[in-house]
Amino acid sequence: MGQKRVFKQYIDPILLKMKRNSKYIYDQLTKPKVVKISIYVSILTFLPGLIFGLIIAMQFGGFKYSIWYNWISDLGSARYTPAPFILDLTCILSAIFIIPLILNLSRLYSSHQNLKLDDTKKEHYIVLFRRIFGYLGVVSLMIGVIGMFFVGVFSLDRSPFDLHYYFSSSAFGGFAIGAFFTGLAIILRKRIFPKPVGYFMIFGPSTAAILYIIAPAPLTRQFLEWILMFSSLAWYYVVVFITLQKLNSLLFFNPNFKW
Repeated sequence: MGQKRVFKQYIDPILLKMKRNSKYIYDQLTKPKVVKISIYVSILTFLPGLIFGLIIAMQFGGFKYSIWYNWISDLGSARYTPAPFILDLTCILSAIFIIPLILNLSRLYSSHQNLKLDDTKKEHYIVLFRRIFGYLGVVSLMIGVIGMFFVGVFSLDRSPFDLHYYFSSSAFGGFAIGAFFTGLAIILRKRIFPKPVGYFMIFGPSTAAILYIIAPAPLTRQFLEWILMFSSLAWYYVVVFITLQKLNSLLFFNPNFKW
């Protein structure tokens, strides 16, 4: 018992310090100005970078690049494009600057969002499951971000142990699953995002993911990968637009926010 008490006295201050540091980092990354800048940078990097890299691959690549027969990852290979670094930098920068927006989504499920609700069992379960789905969504989206970052680090031309495959799978899977849970949280109670946005997040990426897995003829799995990516971009841009409109709302930022 004595050793257990000594261990607890040693570990508790460390955990408390980690919690305080995490809260500080979270608060800094979710400041309105930081979120706004990160949104603009992510908008100006991912889709424009992807389109630019696609045009270069189709016009100047050693092989004729086609979204019907080529994977998105082929844009990061010197075999298909003279500028594979475009996709690499696009994935790395976009992943970094998406983080503040995703972290900001967790404010929608914090305790202060649930004030002034009816004190009934139904409301209790709505709040409970909304928070569970919301935080599962945030965690899954962060897994997608990590996968996206390392897709740029480990491109097809430098992928020991097939790391590129594993990270690209975690990127697509993380964003699809994250959209699903975030959509569930949105439709349970309309707060900032309209319920149609939530329904699309539930059914859009998941449907695209199922089609990608089964790849029904005559569709190619490569083309369906592009569809899966654009299904994620569709909800992302809607969420971004609404977030920019509401950034300074007290619904997003509350000084009494509890970690």
